Amino acid sequence: MQYFKMQIRDGSDGKNYVDEVLDDNRITAHIDYAGEQFEKLQYGDVGLIHKGSNPHSLVKVLHKIQDKTKINGTTFGIDYRVEILNFYEDLDSSFPFYDKSFKVGHNGTFSYLNEPKKTRKFIKKWYTYIRQNNIMDNCKLSDNRIQEITTLWKNYRKRIDKNEIDKVRKEIDVLKNGWEIYRRKLIDDSLELQDYTNRKENNHNVPGKYLCNFLERTTKTVFGSSKPPGSAHGFEVKLNDDNSSYFVLNVDPNCSLDKANDYYENNIKPLICEIAKEEDPLLKISLIEDSEYRAKQILRKLAVLNHLDDFLFIYNDTIDILYDEFLMPNENSNLGKNYELRQLLNEIFDIDKTDEVESVLLSWFIWKYSNAKSIVDNKTPNVIFYGPPGTGKTYTVKNNLEFVCQGDQTRYKILQFHPSFTYEDFIEGIKPKGVINGNIKFELVNGIFKQFCIDARKQPEKDFYFVVDEINRANLSTVFGETLMCLESNYRHDLEKENCSNLVKTQYSTLIEDLIADGASQDLAYDYSDVNGARFGVPNNVFFIGMMNDVDKSIDTFDLALRRRFKWIRKDCDYEVIQEETKSEKGNEFENIESYSKACKKLNNYISEELGLGKSYEFGHSFFMKISDIAKKRTITETNIENLFNLYLRPTLKEYLRALFPEKDLDVKLEIALSKFKAAL
Repeated sequence: MQYFKMQIRDGSDGKNYVDEVLDDNRITAHIDYAGEQFEKLQYGDVGLIHKGSNPHSLVKVLHKIQDKTKINGTTFGIDYRVEILNFYEDLDSSFPFYDKSFKVGHNGTFSYLNEPKKTRKFIKKWYTYIRQNNIMDNCKLSDNRIQEITTLWKNYRKRIDKNEIDKVRKEIDVLKNGWEIYRRKLIDDSLELQDYTNRKENNHNVPGKYLCNFLERTTKTVFGSSKPPGSAHGFEVKLNDDNSSYFVLNVDPNCSLDKANDYYENNIKPLICEIAKEEDPLLKISLIEDSEYRAKQILRKLAVLNHLDDFLFIYNDTIDILYDEFLMPNENSNLGKNYELRQLLNEIFDIDKTDEVESVLLSWFIWKYSNAKSIVDNKTPNVIFYGPPGTGKTYTVKNNLEFVCQGDQTRYKILQFHPSFTYEDFIEGIKPKGVINGNIKFELVNGIFKQFCIDARKQPEKDFYFVVDEINRANLSTVFGETLMCLESNYRHDLEKENCSNLVKTQYSTLIEDLIADGASQDLAYDYSDVNGARFGVPNNVFFIGMMNDVDKSIDTFDLALRRRFKWIRKDCDYEVIQEETKSEKGNEFENIESYSKACKKLNNYISEELGLGKSYEFGHSFFMKISDIAKKRTITETNIENLFNLYLRPTLKEYLRALFPEKDLDVKLEIALSKFKAAL
């Protein structure tokens, strides 16, 4: 979407045709006056129509009119059908930026507005105001989906107890007081380079030691993580590890304090000061998203801290995914999407905007919702999570299912495959069921997956999740049998259709039909009719999730027929989780957690690259997070690392190395691994 302004020129007789043309829901111009850019208008572009310097109306382009017989009235050659969004004369004091003295700069019939100047800002404010007042009209969600999500929110909200709410409220007050110190410095232009970026060890007398750390880390407890991708170099100026030279983006990785200060004063300080001074959240959006500053997440946090009730506390591309699910596409910028999404959620959930705790809980909820949605979707209902041990595969799935199902354990089933797991356990089979007259009685019994599908079919309005841990440990072709095809999204049983062809006969279908004919319950069959007999299918409200450690060589049991039916999501060691979630015994952040995270990465790089084992043999973050049980102080020591290595890592790594090296070399390799682990601290 782009913004533009245009005048609909007077005719040769001096008559103004603005009203006549807009009455026909059109805009029109001659190529000689409007220029070639006018021919490039696209659906969704928003423009200000003005008479001279006076604003007249706001329109949205729908399509170019090719058939001139569809035009009523005057045309100047090129015409577009438009939606009239609003007339300027209809605005009153309810428009928060109402200004009857506003004048449009005149520089021709038509022009795109790509620069964040006065007229573009005015159009964007006006358009956002209209969208906000009609936010529900732009909502993609069906009434049923709105109800489902609202129920999720209410259930989530009920599970937050008073102690947690009080804790959040106190933390909000502490962080707001800390932010006020920085905000005052920004407003009076007194924020120095040492306040903006430093090293925490310097103990500068401001909250969080310096602004970037305050925004990225200190405020994350309730206002979310705004960690930019990559390293702290995204802040553009950063004190180096030598504690004397500075990294300056695109200038010099090792420059003097004076040079770093010049860059800060000319390129960074004016921007962050302007953002802090601007009281209008919509103008803040433009300032941030139109800037060339690298770490946009930090700037977005700046905007949020002054407008807790206007934004969600999410600063990365997750917002784009949520926006695409909830709203019609009318906004391009991340923070602009965030703003519109928050307005919609305020409306749907009836959020009390005066309660700052509600803003925190809403952001937590929508973050959890996004993570849970990322597991599976209707287009890819079958997912395999794979990667090294300890990367949180099982933990992630269980947590997200607990959230999505809100504790309703009938909607998900978790089991573990093993080498003796069979088709009879999974789908159906004949099994011993007691003893009659001294003889073992055998019955046809539904397997765990078939019964799960039968139960899910009875509740088509709900989603169900079947989870298999260590899925690669069983003989999968044997376990699935002829039902493998039924897993594919295109071959699922559509529960909305009475007659579905996506049902198959199983190897026991004939026996089931005979048993039913002899008086057995039809519950033995997934689907039964006199015409088609007993058939099986996987309903389209069942999602299949598998998990596996790819260091296990039995991953090869996944043949191509199985692989192509699953979406594969790799989970590797997450060093950000180590930094964000690893706490000391008393729940405090370790002082040298960044260095520890780098040490963990150094060890994994040695395993995967120097030893040549590959990423599948790296250790997951859950192994490294065990340091919380070992380190008793706020600083992680080399002794702590050695204890962690010997207790949790050495035995496993030794088994890995046995496949590549002779026994006599193992201890040497292990000592090298430990030395690299400790040295990086």
